Amino acid sequence: MPLPEKYLREQRENRAAAEREARRETRVAWLRVLTELAAWTLLGLAGIGMAWHSRDFDVGMAWWWAGATIWVGGVSAAVLSAYRRGEKRGDW
Repeated sequence: MPLPEKYLREQRENRAAAEREARRETRVAWLRVLTELAAWTLLGLAGIGMAWHSRDFDVGMAWWWAGATIWVGGVSAAVLSAYRRGEKRGDW
């Protein structure tokens, strides 16, 4: 026996609202991770840039390694945390 039109309409509206909310959450999650990636990359590049302004080779290499570590470590942490949040949210 088919459902009455009233219940079908309610069901469609509820599912449409849930889909809009899910899409919004996904956009916010993407924006967050892209912002984190950009921030860690810029922070790492700032450290590497400091290596170019150093007159001492050893200090310059320390800045370069610090910048590279911040860059790679920060991007890795951002990606892994985005994956964990996606698992918790039920994306995959």
